[in-house]
Amino acid sequence: MAEEISTQLEGMPIANIVLAEIIDEVTGKAYRFDTAEDADTKADLSAGKEEILRVKNRIIAMNRTEDICIGYDTKLKNNTFTTELMSIVDGGIMTETGYEGPEIGKVVNKHPYTLNIYTEEKDYDSSTLRYVKFSFKHNKGKPVDFKFQNGKFLVPQFESHSRPKRGEKPVYISYVSSLPGEELTPTSPKVPTPPEPTLPSDTTPGVTVGSDCKVTWTFTNAINDADATVTNFKVTKKSDGTVIPGNVTIDTAKKIVIFVPTSIAAGVTYTAQALAIRSAGSSTADTTPISVDFTTI
Repeated sequence: MAEEISTQLEGMPIANIVLAEIIDEVTGKAYRFDTAEDADTKADLSAGKEEILRVKNRIIAMNRTEDICIGYDTKLKNNTFTTELMSIVDGGIMTETGYEGPEIGKVVNKHPYTLNIYTEEKDYDSSTLRYVKFSFKHNKGKPVDFKFQNGKFLVPQFESHSRPKRGEKPVYISYVSSLPGEELTPTSPKVPTPPEPTLPSDTTPGVTVGSDCKVTWTFTNAINDADATVTNFKVTKKSDGTVIPGNVTIDTAKKIVIFVPTSIAAGVTYTAQALAIRSAGSSTADTTPISVDFTTI
């Protein structure tokens, strides 16, 4: 008889919302706030089906398909009213006197954003051992709900829906020793001398590398938006080919693809690559790949 092998699992005592972070995946700008009160995150499922072959009082067989997670829906309550968050979640604009919501009756081209929620692992004496980061990519927000009451503070509720791209995961959980903004290096790497931008021609996209390390590819014709992924549009270290993490977005005309790195170092030469992909309506890759090098400081 085979010996039973068991593993004793030890869970982590985690508590609180220490910090919430919303990162605009188009501009790369981060909005951080430590006043979040409650985050209700639920998996959005494509429900499976179960078919039972039954003859009178006897079950002959069952055919079942499993539920598949296609993203997460999050409701986040914040104890303070922040117009900057309104602009990215609600889709309106900041003005000199405050905030204006999106125009009624029109579709808003909202920027997708990454939502990071930081909790903390606690020790016996209530001290913090480390932080646990829950990350949900490619969110789009819904109009913000308000509740006004006499004698009570306004607590706005933000609601967003994350939908991962092909090959990505619906949630990423990682352990970090410090919160954003507590890192030793306060400045972000820059590209002091970006390469000369190129213009698109036929099947070859034009490439622009910004001083903020953001890479933009512009196509003459629309492309298949399903191919706008971090596999096809990426930045790697030139020395060893290490892939740099980041977010890829595409505009509504499906002609402009933007890569915003989320982790990049100073003093390194990188290569921005666009692989051959499908143009709109094509079943095979028919664009021309292109690579551009740049160096950060």
